Amino acid sequence: MSPHQRQDHLKRGSDVSAYEALLAGSISGGVARAITAPLDVVKIRLQLQSKTFKHRKTIATVVKDLLREEGVIALWKGNVPAEILYIVYGGVQFTSYSILSKNISRVEDSYGVRLSSASHSLMAGIGAGVASTLVTYPFDLLRTRLVANRKRNLVSMTGTIRRIVKIEGVSGMFSGIAPAVVSIASMTGLMFWSYELARDFSADYKHVPFIEGICGFIAGAVSKGITFPLDTLRKRCQMYSVVYGKKYHSAFHIFVNMIKREGIFGLYRGYGVSIIKTAPTSALSLWTYEYVLTWIKKKKEKIVLLQT
Repeated sequence: MSPHQRQDHLKRGSDVSAYEALLAGSISGGVARAITAPLDVVKIRLQLQSKTFKHRKTIATVVKDLLREEGVIALWKGNVPAEILYIVYGGVQFTSYSILSKNISRVEDSYGVRLSSASHSLMAGIGAGVASTLVTYPFDLLRTRLVANRKRNLVSMTGTIRRIVKIEGVSGMFSGIAPAVVSIASMTGLMFWSYELARDFSADYKHVPFIEGICGFIAGAVSKGITFPLDTLRKRCQMYSVVYGKKYHSAFHIFVNMIKREGIFGLYRGYGVSIIKTAPTSALSLWTYEYVLTWIKKKKEKIVLLQT
């Protein structure tokens, strides 16, 4: 099999073990984060603005102010919890996707139901999004808190954890988890759904280099474009106690206040840079996952041949 004809390991019926998915998913998450970290910092800073849409800071202004006041290192603020987040998230996401995909196939066979490949991926993707969010959420919150720090000196991750637990309690590590689960589960499901649609469409273009990455880019743009307002709400929930000095209220309360103060466009702060960041991240993540799995399968085949 040539490198341009790698198997679609996310398609229904793919033979991928939980161990293989965990290893490939963890690597894909780490690679994607390492390359796109600065874009993530800029996106979060834009989302945390509370001014009206008309008076918002532009991407260029945010980057200029950040570099002038905090230095180049600020583009990697929150990178430790974020790198852990992406590695663990990628591992859990692809492992749970693989397990759920197989179980959904069994249910389909048992009841004589046949979902389309894209619908099958949508269901498995939603479940994978829920699982990975629940496991990694504290790291997501930590990343947001560290990125929000506007001082030149970097803030200690352990110090931030102690401060959250002391002021907000252990539940403070899960502030905003409700919109996060809805946001990420929806985005993950839509990402796998649109990825499968793109892969089916690209079946006649297997000779094109980086075809998995191109399909992943499309999947990332589609999923993020639909779910972005929920992502902004999640970030506001995570920073509520820091901004207002009191314990986190309900996500609905924060949502209503955002609409009143900033209008509907307030939900789309950082949307442009988010698409610029999310689409390449999805492309890198899905391409790396497929590439690493292909490598693992080839290594296993060689080992079997040597043993025989």
